[in-house]
Amino acid sequence: MMFRSEGSDPVKGSMLALTIVALLDFAGDRRGRFRLIECEVCSHDAYGTPRDLFVEFFAVIAATLRELLGSDWSPEMDTAWRRLLAEIDGVVAEQNQSAG
Repeated sequence: MMFRSEGSDPVKGSMLALTIVALLDFAGDRRGRFRLIECEVCSHDAYGTPRDLFVEFFAVIAATLRELLGSDWSPEMDTAWRRLLAEIDGVVAEQNQSAG
């Protein structure tokens, strides 16, 4: 499990919901300056969450969806998720560079 071990089920559900909102925000047009994923990287730094673990959580969601969809998981979905995950990784890496 990738959530805080001391979190209650409602807290874990809230974290998952916020993650989905962050993914939708990131996958959108990105016209505004505010990016939820970028903000959450910083807040998770404060929690002591390693950045590679932060990024891996999004990959776990993609893998879970792929498993749930089975044969309905298309090559186009796979390509889109790989691109999205690479972009998230890039954003986190940029924040690592700007923080250093």
